[in-house]
Amino acid sequence: MTYSDGYSLSSYGQMIEDSARFAPWREALRRHVRADSVVLDIGCGPGILSFLACQFGARKVYAVEPDDSIEVGRHCAADIPGAERIEWIRGMSTDITLPEPADLVLGDLHGNTPFYTGNIASLADARRRHLRPGGVLLPHRDLLYAVPASAPWEIESIEAPWRRNQLGLELSAALPWLVNTCWRARGQPTEPEQLLADPAAWGTVDYRAEETRGLDRTLEWTIARAGRLDGFYVWFDGEIDDGLGFSNSPLLPELVYGRMFFPLERGVEVQAGDRMQTRLAVRRVQEDWIYRWDTRITRAEVGELASFRQSTFRLLPGATDRLRKSEAGHVPRLSDRGRIQQAILASMDGQQTVGEIARQLLARFPEQFQSYDRALAEVADCSRRYA
Repeated sequence: MTYSDGYSLSSYGQMIEDSARFAPWREALRRHVRADSVVLDIGCGPGILSFLACQFGARKVYAVEPDDSIEVGRHCAADIPGAERIEWIRGMSTDITLPEPADLVLGDLHGNTPFYTGNIASLADARRRHLRPGGVLLPHRDLLYAVPASAPWEIESIEAPWRRNQLGLELSAALPWLVNTCWRARGQPTEPEQLLADPAAWGTVDYRAEETRGLDRTLEWTIARAGRLDGFYVWFDGEIDDGLGFSNSPLLPELVYGRMFFPLERGVEVQAGDRMQTRLAVRRVQEDWIYRWDTRITRAEVGELASFRQSTFRLLPGATDRLRKSEAGHVPRLSDRGRIQQAILASMDGQQTVGEIARQLLARFPEQFQSYDRALAEVADCSRRYA
């Protein structure tokens, strides 16, 4: 099946140049790779960590990646001494069985937070099934933090087209959905005075312990500086190995991994001494990570200044039907598109060409396909995914 984690080849290039992130990874490999080491690199991309493991003398490296970027690694391997010890495996680490246990499992798997696709589950599976007893899993853990901020630039970049635009259209009806999204914050460091309180620890994802299926904690802050409170930043400090790691704090230059910004429904003017309480939660629902942030802001002599309940589960119009179809009690029935896909897959029997299947498809579903080329494109897509 075709898979993409959202990284482009240029993204991987930025990772290579991100010394704040790659330098500790290189040192961690230098510490742990031995001449007899078997290394498993999960989500290897074009194989940078795998190549470094070979440089440090690993006996065998299994480089696993479902995305097309693994093919770039295969080509680069021809020019890297020792890379012949890499076995490239196209697929998901959760779907494979290695011929031998790994002494060292690597998984540089993040998005803007550790809660990114199936990355946490992949590392948990690797620890259980692929790592030998007493072996080393890298990274160790990620520590997550949040801090309230006055950040009008974050709000403007998202909301401005809907509040006012060069077309003169009134689009503010979209705002209830916009404020129930969180996004990658701008790359520039934030000035310290824009952070309105001290950071609070949200939680820890420990890859050496049981699989983390979510976080749910109420964070409390005392506002230290007056200003308009627009939302809060969330970031993680990654601990790769003992004493080795990196931080994606909003006060520092951005890493390849961004930091997140969670908006409030509206900005709130706050004073020093005000209190902010946010229940911040994330959990996995099927293939997605769902965030929730319920916030209450109070002032001693006034009481409540504002209260908001926000969640990325706030569905866009039309999404309710898709959710209903995912419920365990739903009884599905194939649509026309489903019958087309079923016909294509049934014809992929190893006996017929893509072109022959396309001609059959055109004859069977003339109302859905106006030309042979359209049918051919449909069959070709199935062939790329499942053949």
